[in-house]
Amino acid sequence: MRKTVIAATGFGLTLMLFLVANVVAIQVMSDCGILGALGRAGCADDISRAGFPFQFWEQGGFIYRANFEPLALGLDIGLALGISLAVAGLCYWFWPKGQPDNAPGATPKMR
Repeated sequence: MRKTVIAATGFGLTLMLFLVANVVAIQVMSDCGILGALGRAGCADDISRAGFPFQFWEQGGFIYRANFEPLALGLDIGLALGISLAVAGLCYWFWPKGQPDNAPGATPKMR
């Protein structure tokens, strides 16, 4: 049971890492940052971009342009899920099992 919890934690943390990486990518790649991507910045010619590692959304500019790539979004999601599953598998495979009952420091069982 404990190894399953560790593997699920590794899966969730890796997915959160990809979510944070996407938010940071929006901040870095967009001209006016996250506020520009949300439409709240005062930039007249803001170009908003999203996607890490594959850019799947781009919108804005002097000559307005909107571009959405569903394949890139699918690859981003697939890559995040694949790496998260690999991390969960590695956590499950390499995490040590609990202490055996006769190990030094183990609490004695009540009979």
